[in-house]
Amino acid sequence: MFLSYGTVAMFAFTILLNFFFLNSPVKSLETGTIYFACQDCLNDACHKDRNRPCMTRYDGTFLCFTCEIDYGNNQYYTFDECKTGCTNSTKICICTGMCFVCIAREFLENGGYLEECDLRTEQERTITCK
Repeated sequence: MFLSYGTVAMFAFTILLNFFFLNSPVKSLETGTIYFACQDCLNDACHKDRNRPCMTRYDGTFLCFTCEIDYGNNQYYTFDECKTGCTNSTKICICTGMCFVCIAREFLENGGYLEECDLRTEQERTITCK
């Protein structure tokens, strides 16, 4: 009938963990493909077809940066791409993190919040390795 102190503590921890996860902001998913050579990045469709920059990373590798689907929300590299891909009238394009996300207006109207916009400058968005 009585629960041990450990069981009560674990139950409380689980409830708090779920609360923080469900109330966390929608964040952009900054992803991309990593290459060991700059030329491999420049030759890939990520850079050639989608015009994404090949950025030098801290460890000497190269990243072709993309914005992928995050928690079911389509993300885009530019606002124009977002407007083109976000055609549902119940959704809106908003900057979150380093990407633009196509998200339901209802999410914002109901008090949902997004990660702070942190877009790269135009110069940073076009820099590629050589």
